[in-house]
Amino acid sequence: MPGRPDHPSALRELNPAVATDGAPAVLARPRTQAPAAPAGPTLRVEIQGLRAIAVLLVVVYHLWPAAVPGGYVGVDVFFAISGFLITAHLLREANQSGRVSLPRFWARRARRLLPASLTVLLFCAGVTLLFVPQIYWQSFFGDISASAGYVQNWHLAASSVDYLAAAENPSPVQHFWSLAAEEQFYLVWPALILLATSLAHTRSRGRRQRAIFLVLGIVTALSLLASILYTVSNPTEAYFVTPTRAWEFGAGGLLAVLAGVVTAPGAVRSVVSWAGLVAITVAAIQYTDATAFPGVAAALPIAGALAVIWAGAPTERWSPTSLLSLRPVQFVGDISYGVYLWHWPLLVLAPYLLGHGVGTGTRIGVLAVGIGAAWLTKLLIEDPVRSSVLLTGRRPRLTFALAAMATGLVFVLASGGTRHVQQELRQANAASARTIAAHPRCFGAASHDPARPCTNPALALTVVPKPLEAKNEPNPACTRKTRIKAVSICEFGAPAATATRTFALIGDSHATHWRAGLEVVARRKRWHGLSITHTGCPLSRATYDLPEPARSRCVTWNREVPLELAKHPQLDTVFVSNITGGSVLVPRGKTMDEAKVAGYRRAFEALPPTVKRVVVIRDTPKSTGGTLECVDQAIAAGDSAGPACRVPRTKALIPDPAAAAARSLGRERAQVIDMTRYLCGDTECEPVIGGVLVYKDIHHLTRTYATTLGGYLERKIDRLELSWR
Repeated sequence: MPGRPDHPSALRELNPAVATDGAPAVLARPRTQAPAAPAGPTLRVEIQGLRAIAVLLVVVYHLWPAAVPGGYVGVDVFFAISGFLITAHLLREANQSGRVSLPRFWARRARRLLPASLTVLLFCAGVTLLFVPQIYWQSFFGDISASAGYVQNWHLAASSVDYLAAAENPSPVQHFWSLAAEEQFYLVWPALILLATSLAHTRSRGRRQRAIFLVLGIVTALSLLASILYTVSNPTEAYFVTPTRAWEFGAGGLLAVLAGVVTAPGAVRSVVSWAGLVAITVAAIQYTDATAFPGVAAALPIAGALAVIWAGAPTERWSPTSLLSLRPVQFVGDISYGVYLWHWPLLVLAPYLLGHGVGTGTRIGVLAVGIGAAWLTKLLIEDPVRSSVLLTGRRPRLTFALAAMATGLVFVLASGGTRHVQQELRQANAASARTIAAHPRCFGAASHDPARPCTNPALALTVVPKPLEAKNEPNPACTRKTRIKAVSICEFGAPAATATRTFALIGDSHATHWRAGLEVVARRKRWHGLSITHTGCPLSRATYDLPEPARSRCVTWNREVPLELAKHPQLDTVFVSNITGGSVLVPRGKTMDEAKVAGYRRAFEALPPTVKRVVVIRDTPKSTGGTLECVDQAIAAGDSAGPACRVPRTKALIPDPAAAAARSLGRERAQVIDMTRYLCGDTECEPVIGGVLVYKDIHHLTRTYATTLGGYLERKIDRLELSWR
């Protein structure tokens, strides 16, 4: 994901999972005093206003990310609000009855959150079944199941470290990650309050409050520490997992425990409220995808939210109360939960429903329809369920039973779609195996052989593998994996003991996709190969503009690769391939292209003297985001997918700075292999060549096509060997 582990186009889909008990009603207190634990629920205009601001930040960030590059902080504001409201409610119950009823609390949460969320999940499952190409079903339904089970945050944490995930279309429910984090908070937080109440062994309200503050304070502090440390060491996972987010809820909870302890005049509270709004605004404008988050950076929007909540709604004419209490602001705050739930699925699913890309008009339509859907959901579903006498007047078990039934329906739809995809995948695998076993003439790269022009009309409608198969295709085989510091090595080709030459394949994931072709070469020539690759990290001494710690890890890997190669003096040749594109830190006086070429040149020069030859395999052309969908549709329509889904060569082929660097070093040290003629024609690049699907996503070769390139890669290497001798 460019910039952040959860780029706006994919993984950072934030959900302001709003929490209130009862109606949008929350905890009241006199407007001219600091917040105090109230006797009953009433609307708080400043919290409703905060909700409106938070949800608009997130929605605008998704629709027009350049407008508020840090709009994702809206979710942190919601976390603080939820922590404050839920803790205040639990404290009120503990003070009134001396205990906390966990089943009743969880039943209230279920009645508040599940009706709208399950409605959206059912909508997404239905639209996926009816309109979304099957190549996306597996990921979409996997996310729907994870969201229904409230583990979407952990699901994303596990998958977001996959480099290929950046090329995937985002699912319509990725934004449920924060709702999952909130539900997990609801499971643990009341239990902690109950534990603290039990440990207090007293009826004294003051002692009980102190015990609760101590327990919650310890947990919040530990979570904050974990957030700071984990954001530095692994920001991709830290963004999603509950332990790094719990302190944001906890901060709001601690404010609720301290409610009424610190009071101030209305003028002071007006200043504090404005300061809080400014803090949130600064974070939304100044933060970007490159900001290490949550960690320390999350403290600014959290502090801003707490400041507004603590200040309440002061009555000074110059206070922000008049702004926050505007009817449109209160309306948006009232439906903010639904607005968030609806806007992202509508944005993601719009291209499938409308049949075209998302432009400005579509984005405005998504905003309008999202607001309307949120209002109707609240009016027709949320409010009736939350206030239902049938549910509120019965024991929690009825709420749990109905929630389980509705959730089960989502699981049934998702699992049914997944099973269908798996069946289709098994059939496609069998068909592909039969085609490959038949050894058809002009198969794959053979149809682009300039030395022996070849055409096989029988392959015109053949696609091996199908797009669905390709998305599930593993990387080319590699064995005996070892890891030394930052460098991971695996072996392929002929056994080392009988090999006539040892070589290395070095680079990022684009080096990995060439391993299938080089495996063919290595077996035929009895060469032994070492695969030394680092996903998302080219072999370059330029510093790529990656989020930390990926940037530092890439720099370290580039520094250690030559040291590791020096331990293999028998290794005399390296093949290098890296993805074109991306950006590097540009030294003063240089252009981006010059900085990239210089970075590759320095990397090649840093290789040990035992490496006699550097062979750069020029990077492959790229397809477009809709290419696999186009191929899938062409197959269904009985059309020839290659011509139907071709991409202009000028658009697909990007200049390769690694190849330029190799040419600048001279043929005695570095050489270039260009396989473009086997991937493109003179003017266009087709995604299916000789009955074989070329790409598994936007820019990674399928293993099948890379294997068919092996013989022609060998032909290129044979020519280079003449100069080596």
